Formats: sequence, structure tokens, C-alpha cells
Amino acid sequence: MRKIKLYSFLVLIAAIVAGCANSISPPSGGPKDVDPPKVLNTTPPNGSPNFKGYKFEVEFDEFISLDNINQAALISPPTDELPDFRLKGKNLVVRFKEDLKDSTTYSVYFGNAIVDITEKNPVKNYNYIFSTGDYVDSLSFVGRVFNAFDLTPVEEAFVMLYKDNNDTIVFDSLPYYVPPYYLTRTDEYGNFRFNGLDGNKYLLFALNDQNNSLFFDMPNEEIAFLDSLITPYYIGKPVRDSVRIDSLISVELLPDTIVTVADSLLPDSLFAKPQSSAELYLFLTPDTTQALDKAEVQAKNRIVFSFTQPADNVVFEPVVYPFDSSMYITETNKTRDTVIWHLNNPPTDSLQLVLTCFSDTLREVYLKLDPSKKSARVRKRDTVEPREYLRYTPNINGNILDLNKMPKLVFSQPMVKYENPDSALLVVGNDSIWKPEFEFIDSLRKTIVIPVDMMEETKYRIYFPDSSFSNWNNIYTDEIDIRFKTPSLREYGSLTFELLPEKKQDYVFQLMTEKEAVISEYSFSNDTVITMDYMKPETYRFKIIFDNNGNGEWDSGNFGERLQPEKVIYYPKSVKVRANWEIEEEWKF
Repeated sequence: MRKIKLYSFLVLIAAIVAGCANSISPPSGGPKDVDPPKVLNTTPPNGSPNFKGYKFEVEFDEFISLDNINQAALISPPTDELPDFRLKGKNLVVRFKEDLKDSTTYSVYFGNAIVDITEKNPVKNYNYIFSTGDYVDSLSFVGRVFNAFDLTPVEEAFVMLYKDNNDTIVFDSLPYYVPPYYLTRTDEYGNFRFNGLDGNKYLLFALNDQNNSLFFDMPNEEIAFLDSLITPYYIGKPVRDSVRIDSLISVELLPDTIVTVADSLLPDSLFAKPQSSAELYLFLTPDTTQALDKAEVQAKNRIVFSFTQPADNVVFEPVVYPFDSSMYITETNKTRDTVIWHLNNPPTDSLQLVLTCFSDTLREVYLKLDPSKKSARVRKRDTVEPREYLRYTPNINGNILDLNKMPKLVFSQPMVKYENPDSALLVVGNDSIWKPEFEFIDSLRKTIVIPVDMMEETKYRIYFPDSSFSNWNNIYTDEIDIRFKTPSLREYGSLTFELLPEKKQDYVFQLMTEKEAVISEYSFSNDTVITMDYMKPETYRFKIIFDNNGNGEWDSGNFGERLQPEKVIYYPKSVKVRANWEIEEEWKF
């Protein structure tokens, strides 16, 4: 009996243990680590004077790795070579490869190159400062960098400071020939900051450096500059939180930008609100060099020449075969940098041209005029050439035409002939209008408009029989039969903008989609009211260009001429237009 009881007891214990084992699940991974490594100590301490030797160390609270350190690290003032960056346990050892200047404050900027080894969380914009002299320069300067055209913050742009200590190069020309004395980069919000500066005045300059040369030496590099010199200033440290030693303190560095840092990092990275900041606007200097980008035969009897500049002074000189203006019609785009030739059935299958501008040869081009022609293949006798039709594009989207528009057809070639008018038809609702009127609205006779009063919720039909329109190559249109309808007036909204500028000058007001595609533009120079009817129920944005030269468009800057880009501002909010609503907005600027 005792053996049976003992056996039963052992079975019970085994069952309990097994049940407990089954109920135990493997420990979960826990929440994802989103905290960056923390700086525990620096040797010598960050901000030390009388720096001796060739190295310093930074100790972190966890193991770290270096992410593109040679690209991210910046030394101010610059050294001939980057230091050697080595990891030693949880320490980062930075060893210089050259003698440092006497009595000089150095700043080593690491960007976001220091990350933890698990989740790659970066120590953002870490900066180590020391001096080889008896004191450390303690002044700073902060600011932001924006794109001049759309005011978006620019990330990873170089921001540079230059001293006026060069006897051979003009101060304003230093960015072309001399590396910057101090250097930093912008963060994801376009913010930048210099620390460890002395009290000199500096030239401030930003560069979207395409070749990492630290010079403004390429035509596709965006630049920004201030019109006056900047003076660094002292940014004092805030008072420590005596209640919570490890508390987080938020410091407002720039408008709309809050940087949160740990109190334990106060000696290294925490500063009070600065007394002023700078805004830099990156722009691309227009390239004034004329060049031919492309010359191609897009279709039969249509040649397109694309240039880098307006082609007003370009001369087209034929080679071998005489080619005069009676053989083509010239069309140019709005910016005049694209020239289109509409050919009149030239008696040659190829064309050779030399393009010159102010007697300088741009390029010699050779073009086959019929891209569909296959010279190496003989067609079968029973093969029938498909008929070629003159193409056209209506301004009707999804069989709907807005009430504020009239029917329009844009042809691919200029028109020279209109036939069969008796068979043309316009249907408005239940009414038929034979031989409807139309008019060409361009000098090339490529675009026609059919003047008709558009009525809401009405069906329309436009009909032109086969071969109604032809170009000078005797290519005709196919049958044109377009059916569409108009919306109800209740489907539109109305928006009235009262614009109140402080200063009288030329401006351009732009109505845009949420993605900043321009819908319409209005020029004005003083207080004005703009009413926009027939607006679709969508969300819109608004922009004003300070049109300093009065040409009706935004103009970039030119650093060589010390010309800033034209200023732009955005309406502080987007406006949602609702169907059958009238909205009024006022904009003082």
C-alpha cells in the first residue's frame, strides 16, 4: 500500500511539474530599443582647454558602431587629414594624424555616425570641443537652411563659416578657392549649429556639395548666403533640474523646433534659447551657357530641338542640301528653350544642320526625317500602307467639361485647310446646330475653340466628318466625334482672397493643389481681391512670389552677382473648398 501511495504521489508531482513546464512560455523580446547610446564620460572632458597629445576618448553606456564616420565627421577648423576613429569596448577613440594649431579651439562634429549595435539608433549631432590654448572659445551660432523655391527644410547641406584672414582673395570669393574655417551640416529639419566660435565676424554660406570638395565649384551645386556678416554670440546653459537629476529638459533652439536632451548631457550638448538665428535659402544659379541638349525627329515631319537657354540667337545652317524657311513652320515653347519644326514634305529623307549662337558652333546634327521608314527591308506587294491621320487632343477629361471652359481641340500640326463644313455638327441638349462656328486661337493654327455658352447638366456632341482638317502635308483628320456633359453648378465652390501687402511692388499669387501643382496665377502690386469661381471640392495651397523684376515668374539667385533668389511665402494654412460653398480669406503679408 505504501508503495502504491508513493508511486501515486510521484506521478502527481510529475504531472504538476509538466503542467508548470507547459505553462511557461519563452520570454518575449520586449519593447523595441529606440534609445540612442548615452555619453557617460569624455577624456579629456568635453570643452577642455590646454589639450595635449593627439587623441580623446568618448565613453558610452552601451556598445556602439560607426556608420559612415569618414563621410559624416567634420573638423573645424579643418585638418589636412581626418582623424583615425577606433572602437575600444564601449569607448570611441579619436586619434589625430597631424599636429594641431596652437591656441585654437577645435570642434569635432560626428553627425549621426555613432549608433548602437542592435537597432542602429544614432547619437544625433554629437559635438566634441577642445582647445589647444588656455581657454575655449565659447560662442555659438544657429540657423536653418531651406529650399528657396518651396521653403522645404534641406537636410545634409554643408554650412560654412569663413574668416576674413586672406590677403590675396576677395572675401566674397573665398567659397570658390578656400576651404571653410568652420564647418557643420544641417539635420533633417534644416537646423544647423556652430559651437566653439570666437568673436570674429564671419561670412556664412551653405552648399549642397555634389563632389564633397567643400568648394563652390560645380554648376549643379545649390548655394545660399547672407548679405551681411554674422557675429557669434554666447548661448548660456539653463539651470539644472534639482528635483530630477535624470529629467529631460526641452530647449527651444529655433522657431517650431524643440530639441530634447538628457540632463546628464548638459556639459556637452544643452544650451539656452539663442538671441538670434539665420535663415539661408538654397538656390541653383541659372546656367547661362547655351548648348543643344537634344535634336530628334519625334514623328514624321516634326523635329524638336531642346536647348539649355532661350534659343532667340540660335542660327540653323543647312549643310549640303538647301533648306529654307518655306519648308517648315517654327514653333517655340513658353520659355523659348524648345524649338519645333513642322516640315512641309521636304524632298529629302535626311537633314544635316550646323547650329551656331553668336558665331560659336553649338553642334552639328544629322537627322533622318522619316523615323518609320525601313531602308533595309523590301515590302511585300500585297502589303497596304496604313493611312496616316492628323492627331488631335480635346480638353475634355472623362467625358466631362467644366462650366468655365469651352470645347477646344489641339492638333499635332498646323492647319491649312478646312473642308466639309456642311456636315459638321454641334448638339446642345436636344438642339442641333449645323455648320458650327469655331476659331483658331493661335498664330500657328493648331488650336481651335468652339464658342458655345456652357449650360449646367447638359449633354453636348461635337462632330466633324472624315478629312475635315488637313495640314500642309495633306494629312487629314479622321472622323471627330466627341460627346461630353457638364456638371451642376452646385458641384463647384467659390473662393475669394483679399490680398493685403505691406509694400507696393509686383507680386504673383499662385493657386496650387496640395502637391503644389500650379492651377492658376494672378499678378498684382497692391491691395487686391481675387475671386476664383468654379473650383472643384478639393484642398488647395497658396503661394506668393515677390516678383522683384516684374517678369511674372520666380527667379533664382546668382551668387556671382550677389543676387538673392526672389522671396516666396505660403499661406499659413491649406483651404478646403466645399461644393456649393463660398469661402472668403484674407492674407496680410
